[in-house]
Amino acid sequence: MNITQDNISRLLEINKSLTQSLDLQHILKKLVEAAFDLIENADTTILYTLNEDGLLHFSHGVGVDASFMRQVKFEPGESLTGLVFLTKKGVIASGHEFREHMTRMSETNYVHFFNGVFRREIKSGIVVPLVYKEECIGVLVVDNFDKDVQFTESDFHILEVVADQAAIAIMNSKLYEEVNRKNEELSHSLDIHRRFTKILLEGRGVSYILETISNIMGTSVIYSETADEESHAFPIISSNELFGYFLLKVPVESLTNIQKAALEHAATALSLDFVKQNTLFEKEMHLREEAFHDLTNGARLNARILENFNLNEKSRISCMIIDCKSGFLWDTRSILQKEKLIKSLEKEIMKYCETSIVFTKSDQIIALLANERKKYDLQLANDIQRVMNINKQAVIGLGREVALTEIADSYQEATEAVSYCKNHKYKNFVTYSELGAERLWLNTDRSLLNKFVSDKIGSLLQMEPEYLQTMQTFLANNKSHKKTAEEMHIHPNTLTYRIKKIENQLDMDFNKKDDWIAMVLAFQIFDYLTP
Repeated sequence: MNITQDNISRLLEINKSLTQSLDLQHILKKLVEAAFDLIENADTTILYTLNEDGLLHFSHGVGVDASFMRQVKFEPGESLTGLVFLTKKGVIASGHEFREHMTRMSETNYVHFFNGVFRREIKSGIVVPLVYKEECIGVLVVDNFDKDVQFTESDFHILEVVADQAAIAIMNSKLYEEVNRKNEELSHSLDIHRRFTKILLEGRGVSYILETISNIMGTSVIYSETADEESHAFPIISSNELFGYFLLKVPVESLTNIQKAALEHAATALSLDFVKQNTLFEKEMHLREEAFHDLTNGARLNARILENFNLNEKSRISCMIIDCKSGFLWDTRSILQKEKLIKSLEKEIMKYCETSIVFTKSDQIIALLANERKKYDLQLANDIQRVMNINKQAVIGLGREVALTEIADSYQEATEAVSYCKNHKYKNFVTYSELGAERLWLNTDRSLLNKFVSDKIGSLLQMEPEYLQTMQTFLANNKSHKKTAEEMHIHPNTLTYRIKKIENQLDMDFNKKDDWIAMVLAFQIFDYLTP
């Protein structure tokens, strides 16, 4: 490599100049100017750098019209510049070689480039890559528009040295910018963290958190439990539980790192506020259950209990119990699901009953409905089923309306009504007042009930299936032969034959009052035991 002592000194000065500054634009400008000064026959010097879009963009140049050159964007492999970028191997090229490679330029790039070099034709040039740790980050080009001038190997090596120095300086500048950016993001993040910590300590609540994050983002941020457009929704997650979403006017992907960090801090603050509110909710549930326990255990109706329940000594109460066919009404692993469920139920019940108290007891929900309740039972039960939203597996039992001092009776009745529901596949709502003889065996030992069924209709259950079906239909139609025959699509004589055979098998006469009552009770208990 034949480089003069003067050029070596100038290269050292250039290296010193490049390493003294960490300002990227200053480095790029110095780089192009240095290359132009060092290469004696250079008419233009152009630097292209790789951008985030994967294209080579014009960065700086000497001897060109920058307004046109800024519009040049080479694909890797496009023109001689793009080829050197891909191969990472510099070249000294003639004008013919340049023109041959320019045929692979896009029409737009060709027009802007040709105007950028003042519509001159390249006669010769040098193209070298800027390589850092085996990765090409740009291309440096020197052009000559005089046909009598050719570049030398010495020129090529000088430009290579400049390019190597420049690559290091550029990467150092980018690393410095990245460190500054991260420090700035950290500073912003700490400031945002302090702001939301202060909000929590002052107990400002959800509305102030939303107002603060909206100010930080510079646009309205809304809280929602659901998200219709997921691309504009930032999830609020804590301990693997989804608390809802921040709804934004712009896609989440378009946010800066600082904006995303701000949303993370806001989400943490909001979830902690929800947890705090949930703690207060659980405390309120405990107080309500404690007061209810006092009432059901005959405690004196003191002012505290009446105040807690918003009641007076003349109030009349009915107790409603909500349970589940199987499993639990809410996910016990969730922090907020139980609270949301209770509040939704309270809102629904208030439509029907102005004075109501809802709380939990073990894994059941208790609702106390006060003072001259309207006849809305079934409609209310349907609305509660809708709120529960668990595939209609919720069961509801309702006790009678009683004096406040007799609330324990209504609670016991609601308990028995729920028990009856849970034992019947197609029963989701039962009021105690609608239960007839079923009340007699709700708390009876099942083994005694099974023995009664076996004694009364055990032999019938051993007969062919059509006899059991016939007897059930006969009972449902209150011994009407005509209706039973029509419903079963059989001849009346066939029905008479079957009924007679059943009577003989059971040693009963259905015309006798005692035998018929025994049959009705046996089937009612049978239905209860085998829902």
